Amino acid sequence: MPAVFVSPRVRERQLREALQEALQQQDSQALRQLSDRLVHRHGPVQLQRWMLALASEPQQLFWRQALAQPPKPEPLPQPSITPDELPVVEELPPVEQTITAEESAPPVEETLEEQPPAPAPAPIKTALQGWLPQWDGPQTDRLAS
Repeated sequence: MPAVFVSPRVRERQLREALQEALQQQDSQALRQLSDRLVHRHGPVQLQRWMLALASEPQQLFWRQALAQPPKPEPLPQPSITPDELPVVEELPPVEQTITAEESAPPVEETLEEQPPAPAPAPIKTALQGWLPQWDGPQTDRLAS
């Protein structure tokens, strides 16, 4: 199914309604998530404007406190198996592994050739001078004519 296009105005109205509902329910986690979305899309200045427009003084205080709290990690699902239901694991004897090198392969010897180090690359300025135009300061005479 193709994605349904939602106009920016409708998306903004939905976000505004969700923020108002989170404020009424005093849901700090929802306020934090919706505020993060608002800041991501419109910037922190817009968040401050919306806080002033949507919330009364006590609600603004609650909103700021919700944003100041660190996000709560989602609880991990607990296993539904009781200790009595754990499967029995048979103990296996230890396995001895012996790794032998193939005797037919000759030993590998690497010889490093002494090479002088490569010269350091030229500074960026001199490297770019070939294709950048020369700059002799502002040319005010061009502007005057």
